[in-house]
Amino acid sequence: MTPQSLHARLSGFYFFYYATVGAFMPYWSPYLEARGFTAAQMGIAYALMGVTRSFMPVAWGWWADTTGRRIGTIRWAVIVALGLFLCIPFSDSIVGIGAFMLAYSIFWHALLPQFEAVALGHLQGYRGDYSRVRLWGSVGFVAAVLGLGPILDAAGILPLPWLVAAMFAAMALSAWLVPEVPVPPLAGHESVPILAVLKRPWVLALLAACLLSQLSFAPYYNFFTLFLERHHYTRGTAGLLWALAVVAEIGLFLVMGRLISAFGARRLMLMVLAATAARWVLTALLVDSLPLLVLLQLTHALTFGAYHSLAVYYVQQYFPGSMQGRGQAFYNAAAYGVGGSIGSLGSGYLWQHVSPEAVFIGAGIAALLGWCIGWRWLRDAPPPLRDGATARRA
Repeated sequence: MTPQSLHARLSGFYFFYYATVGAFMPYWSPYLEARGFTAAQMGIAYALMGVTRSFMPVAWGWWADTTGRRIGTIRWAVIVALGLFLCIPFSDSIVGIGAFMLAYSIFWHALLPQFEAVALGHLQGYRGDYSRVRLWGSVGFVAAVLGLGPILDAAGILPLPWLVAAMFAAMALSAWLVPEVPVPPLAGHESVPILAVLKRPWVLALLAACLLSQLSFAPYYNFFTLFLERHHYTRGTAGLLWALAVVAEIGLFLVMGRLISAFGARRLMLMVLAATAARWVLTALLVDSLPLLVLLQLTHALTFGAYHSLAVYYVQQYFPGSMQGRGQAFYNAAAYGVGGSIGSLGSGYLWQHVSPEAVFIGAGIAALLGWCIGWRWLRDAPPPLRDGATARRA
């Protein structure tokens, strides 16, 4: 297979994966509200999905590292996840909907961490640029958000699960086009236990900073569209604002490799966390000004686009060889699992018992705490571990 063909197949999976996310994320809370959920119940449902993300990526990562079947695991997991998701519109109770959300998320969480390892493994073989492949995920997200906003304004929110499922099915088909990548040997440091890597202070600092960053994103993922609707924006406008953020992210992906080389990972990560804290506080204060809200959405290029590229870069540096699957899994579990769960519970409670504005101010405080941890302990990627003795000295 030529590098160009492989690049296209990797990009295709990212496109449909994030198209599925783009069909789901901005509109699922209005869908749950239409099905009878309160804000607190939504927070609990999202948090339970986050709980599975706290440990399932690690379990899937261990399985893939042990068997060497990353893309095979992705293929059957996406089929099971789609089948469980399609049960949601047939459920008549809040408990049933929540149960199917929880069940499908168990298999959903097998997908992205393992595909990141697949993509990085293939790209290393011909020195490909990860950011230029990953940007197609952002294109898919934008296409889904822009396409669905007007449809849902016209048809109502209840057809949403079927629209999400269409993207889901395309993602499942794209998984069969990507070949398996051999899991590289640990090459000289087979004796390094993964716990030795996890105990390194800069690795813990990275995981903690990422946890707080994604904790702060939970209100945005779960309640931003409802927040806009409360301030009299239409779903079409909400979709445009979501899409604008991701378009800005695409532009940054094109130059991210050069930025890391020019400024260093640590300096960029600190800039990202500071910008994230400012973004959420200003969103709470300036939501009624559409021009200012547009400017804040453009900061998504830095607060998520740069963040994601930096996190993947760090994990690739910190977790060598055949630890890649587990490294991606631990990162996803900490950031999106634990961080997302705490953020979902906290934002649901604050929304219902304090105010929607308090949700975003709290998010800003969480991101600021992540900046403090990063400033104190995070460092640029150290040299790869050479052997068990190196790990113990580190």
